[in-house]
Formats: sequence, structure tokens, C-alpha cells
Amino acid sequence: MDARIPIGYSACPHDCPSTCALEVELPGGNRIGRVRGARDNSYTAGVICAKVARYTERIHHPGRLMTPLRRKGEKGSRDFEPVSWDDALNITAEKLLEAEARYGAEAVWPYYFAGTMGLLMRDGINRLRHAKRYSRQFSTICTTLADTGFMAGTGKIMGPDPREMARADLVVLWGTNAVATQVNVMTHATRARRERGAKIAVVDVYNNATMQQADIPVIIRPGTDGALACAVMHVLFRDGYADRKFLDDSTDCPREFENHLKTRTPEWASQITGLSIEEIDEFAKAIGTTPRSYFRLGYGFTRSRNGSINMHAASCIPSVTGAWAHEG
Repeated sequence: MDARIPIGYSACPHDCPSTCALEVELPGGNRIGRVRGARDNSYTAGVICAKVARYTERIHHPGRLMTPLRRKGEKGSRDFEPVSWDDALNITAEKLLEAEARYGAEAVWPYYFAGTMGLLMRDGINRLRHAKRYSRQFSTICTTLADTGFMAGTGKIMGPDPREMARADLVVLWGTNAVATQVNVMTHATRARRERGAKIAVVDVYNNATMQQADIPVIIRPGTDGALACAVMHVLFRDGYADRKFLDDSTDCPREFENHLKTRTPEWASQITGLSIEEIDEFAKAIGTTPRSYFRLGYGFTRSRNGSINMHAASCIPSVTGAWAHEG
């Protein structure tokens, strides 16, 4: 960046858990210059993904829509004409009122997700939704299964500070292609490997870019994460790696849970996951012998018929080892 150009500070609006802090050049003339990760932010640490690093090109691209468009032909036609903002707002309001008058307010359903809108643009419409008593969904199809499973396993939608990854001795990236979708995870995971000799374990269904960074690669059949997690916990109990004091003090029904897992052996899970018995044992041992284990569980492995069960099982592993009690 040019030191002579003023710098503004912002946050990435993408629907990504990193919410990176940004430094943005402000050359004037209603334009922005280069965009980079904020260097003094301890999570972003100056690193952002390729999409946001090229944000200037998107903002000022000659093909970017700058005015509303109205379709001229029938539905499905690609023939559009520009209209003023006043006309666009009036047309939209008229259609909403028409539907409400004809069918009732519940016939209108503002259905949206975050995308690249950011918090204000995404949730601003909720004032209209509440005032008009429009329909709404309980949650999103994106995270409902994951959140339900995580709540069942931990009791609360929360986790450790992601910067603690850098102080872990084992980082488990499960169902997330962090190299491509959350680059800051790799910043802190690789820092742990570089500074502490930590291992990185990756659980996924194919050899993606994150898997290629793994010290412990675990490639399983799609949808079988729950079976793997149960077998891992079976080994943790069987081989004496379970933290029984933590289980007694901080979890519900640990004895019943252990009994439930007695038949979830590596032999059983091997037939389901496609992993060898040895691979399951080795993965479990890596977790069991490393109290400072950090689990980064993604949404990917919950988007299946048994996705909530997968998340429930995987989220229980740190409780069995007592990893919650250790920084990192």
C-alpha cells in the first residue's frame, strides 16, 4: 500500500465466521484503493482471502449494476430496462400490498441469507417484516442441523477463541476446507505447527487443499462422520484416554454414554467409514494423547440426512478428553 494514501478501517461483509478486519486505501473521488487484512488485528493478522483482496475490482467493475432493472418481457425473459430507484421502490411496495390485501400478511415471506450483504443490509428488512407481520422461518437451512447437533453435544452455541489454535498441540479440522473458505484458520493452525510442533488432522471426504496440509489425513465416506466420532470415543474410553473427572464434573450421564459406545468399535466404524481399523485407532490415539487439542468443526459434514447426528457425535469428543479445560 502507498503510505501517502489515507487508510480506512472496515470489516468484511461476507457470510464467513472470520469477519476479517480490513485496511482500505481511500484515494478520494468516491473510490477505494487496495484492500488488505488489518495487520494489527490479532485474528486477521494481515491475511485475507483472494476474493476480498480483489474487492476493489468488484466495487468499481464496469459491469456492476448501479440502477434497478425491470423485466420487460414474460417471466424467464432476459430483456430488462433500467428504472429509477423511486419507481423500483414503488413497484415493490405495490406488489407487497397487493399480496397482503389478497391473501393476508402471512402470504409475504422475506426469504434471504447473508451472502455478501453484511449485518445491516441482511437484517434491516426485519423491521418491515415485524411491522407487517409477514411470515418468517424459525432458522436457516444453512445451519439448523449443525446448530442442533452442536447444542446436543455442548449445551451452547459457543467455543474457544479461534486464536487459541496457535497454542494447541493438535488442531483437528473436521468437515471444513479452511484453505479455501476460512484462510485465517490456517494462519493460526500452521503457526501452532511452526512454533509448537503441533499436528494438523483433517477429516473430510476428498483430498482437498486443506487435506494436503494435513499431518494426519482422514478421508472418509460422505455422511459417516458420526460413526467415526463414535469409534474415536470408544477408543478413548477403552484405552484410558478419557478424562473421567472432567466428565463427572462437566457432562451429563458419562457412564451411560460410555456404555452406549461399547459396541461402536473401530471394526464397526471401519465398515461404515471406509477407513482401516488402524487409521481409526491412530486418529483416536493422537487425540487421546494430546490434551491441548483444538477442534474446528465445519458445516460441510452436517449437510446430509444424518448431519445433526454427525455434529452431535463429533462435538462430544473434546468433552471425553477434557480438552475444554485446556487453553488451545
